[in-house]
Amino acid sequence: METFYGIIETTSDALILFEASHLGIVQKVRRRLHEKERKELRSGSCYIFSESESGIKRWTDGRLWSPSRILGNIRIYVYIFINILLISL
Repeated sequence: METFYGIIETTSDALILFEASHLGIVQKVRRRLHEKERKELRSGSCYIFSESESGIKRWTDGRLWSPSRILGNIRIYVYIFINILLISL
């Protein structure tokens, strides 16, 4: 269900993807992800959604993300992976 898999490095890359989604060349997300789809998230997964079409106001996927960083015109979030080791005595 991801719109695109890869790296968006420039504003031009992002604009090309938005235009492709507008023209129906790539698929927009129309609903929140199901549990199985959330588990398929990977580095490089890109999702485009319209608030009015999807009803999604804020993206949530059940994962912990860093505060956003602005790089030019692109907002970047980094996935925070916490590996907890539980030891039972």
